[in-house]
Amino acid sequence: MEMLESLGMSKDLIADLLINIVSIIVLYLVVKKLAYNPVRKFLNARTEKVEAAKAEAQKNLEEATEMKEKYDELLKESENAKAEAIKEGINNARAEATEILDSAREQAKTIVDKANKNAKAKEQELIDSSRDEIVNLAIDASATLLKRDFDDADNKRLIEDFLDSLKSNGDIDA
Repeated sequence: MEMLESLGMSKDLIADLLINIVSIIVLYLVVKKLAYNPVRKFLNARTEKVEAAKAEAQKNLEEATEMKEKYDELLKESENAKAEAIKEGINNARAEATEILDSAREQAKTIVDKANKNAKAKEQELIDSSRDEIVNLAIDASATLLKRDFDDADNKRLIEDFLDSLKSNGDIDA
């Protein structure tokens, strides 16, 4: 203190200076206690919340990326399954079409064969009918020409021999 008095400061000025210094220190401690520490605690809590939210967002992003990869894989699998199902459907349709065509060809062949058999039977029937008519006409003609009466068996035998000779010469088809 004496040093301050040697500089030309009075005791009152020194006391005021010391009171002001002590007041500033006390004010600093009060402000630090009442304002700075709560604000610092608030900011630290806020920083922790931001860090937690950032970590949560990073975790959600990783989960979303994982889910996207799984979704893409499932989508690819479903597209492959769809393509396989379409291919299988086409193959089944082709097989059914082939089966239907084979069945239709078989039915057509059966119908044609039956028609050919019927036609041959009708042809044979017509040939037999024509032959019988020719035989009857020949018998009538021969009876008229010969004026002699042959029995039916003789007439038929003569005419059949005549027709057989024509057939062997190739003059008629029987």
